[in-house]
Amino acid sequence: MSKEKKEGSNLMGKKYKLVPPDGGWGYLVAVSAIISFSTTTAFSGCFGMMYDDFMTAVSLSSANVTLLLGIFCVAVAFAGFFTSALLNIMSMRMLAFISSVIFACGTLGTVIMTTPIMFFLTAGVFQGMGLGIMYNLSCTIVNEYFTEKRVLVMSFVQTATGVNAMVAPIFVKWSLETFGSKGTLLLIGGISLNNFVAVMLMQPVQWHMKKVPIEVNEKTELKNLLEIEENKDDRAETPILKLSDLSDLEGTTTKETLEKYFEIPEKKKSGIRKIIESMIDTSLVKTFLLSCSSVGPATCSTADGIYIVMVPQYLYSMGWSQENVAMAITLYGFGDLATRVLFTVVSKWMYKLGIQNIYVFGVAIAALSRIGMLWSNSTMVILVYFTLMGVAHCSIAVLMPLVVSDAVAPEKFTSAMGFLQLLFGVMSMAIGPVVGAIRDITNSYASAFYTLISFYGIICVLWPIEMLIKRRKQRRKVDKEDYESSQLKK
Repeated sequence: MSKEKKEGSNLMGKKYKLVPPDGGWGYLVAVSAIISFSTTTAFSGCFGMMYDDFMTAVSLSSANVTLLLGIFCVAVAFAGFFTSALLNIMSMRMLAFISSVIFACGTLGTVIMTTPIMFFLTAGVFQGMGLGIMYNLSCTIVNEYFTEKRVLVMSFVQTATGVNAMVAPIFVKWSLETFGSKGTLLLIGGISLNNFVAVMLMQPVQWHMKKVPIEVNEKTELKNLLEIEENKDDRAETPILKLSDLSDLEGTTTKETLEKYFEIPEKKKSGIRKIIESMIDTSLVKTFLLSCSSVGPATCSTADGIYIVMVPQYLYSMGWSQENVAMAITLYGFGDLATRVLFTVVSKWMYKLGIQNIYVFGVAIAALSRIGMLWSNSTMVILVYFTLMGVAHCSIAVLMPLVVSDAVAPEKFTSAMGFLQLLFGVMSMAIGPVVGAIRDITNSYASAFYTLISFYGIICVLWPIEMLIKRRKQRRKVDKEDYESSQLKK
């Protein structure tokens, strides 16, 4: 019996494949993600409370604070971007351990800092680098452990993190009253050491893969037979063009045709290019970096961050009291947390609706709620819009890793997250000063906010167009496969 016939006769045999556990140890991995996200991000909203005494003591200006935030964003961006390259030279747990050490040096270093330079180094560079790597790794390992329950688990992780973020200001206020500024920073530094517990829980997914049988149906059989037929052609001494492929030649150049049917040696690459390709996945530049799945979340996250920093000053300029401003921020957080809980409850239906569709809907809510706030003079109505802004913020922040996992293959997730973090850092450094300059030149917060709203609007228009184009291409591909299967039957 020939080799091809043996391959065909074995197709109906029972086969197995390894799949992620979608549970089991994965739930402890989810706990590690909660620990990581909480220790690295929960206290970010307490920046002013935590460092007020130090900034007053060294007379740190607003410009220096802005510089610190810029340094922090750049550190997060570049650390996240090079995470994939670092995984080529060390294991995920080792890299997570190193990033935890870096972040702990940043948090504990703030206890002994005495100069602005030390402040920039500890709170800016070290904490930014630690956060950039840990965030990427935590999203990656959750993505590896879960497939069907990915939305449920990620929503739960983000919900728990959101609860911790709401508790953090209360905790910091109590700690400042009890232990003072230095004692609070030391306590927060101690809390950051829990990252090492998270690292211990980050076991490689290969240790917990499940063995499941492969269901072989008629379509799979035809596809495998087609692959065998193609392999026969590949083994022929003279390359063969099948009649069914002649339609593919129409409208193509000679070079494209040759590259498709004949093996053409690749040109030698320069040393610099080889180094770059060994560090980063250059294939993602065209397929992901320039797509709305990358540009969209980066742009919206940047606009969201700038807006929440500027909006309290806008409300004060409108004559709002401190109590009303606090209520607005509280409702913003409530809308965010309520939506996280909602995502956890309806997670099984979210993939049916489409992660990208839900994300675009959230971006639309972000734009419309901000327009409504600018057009309204009623305090009660504006508070309602702030709740909707919290809903939109949840969609923009929580669904970002899910958008990436939906857009790229699992093995490219870490690299894609790195590209997204880098793009976010670049946009933060570029858009932030521009929006601030618009505010200063026009002396109007509304002008700055309309600029930010325009970014949301651009994404709301371009992203659906891109999704429509991709769906049409996918439909054509499926139709072509069905046609080849029908030809094989004949």
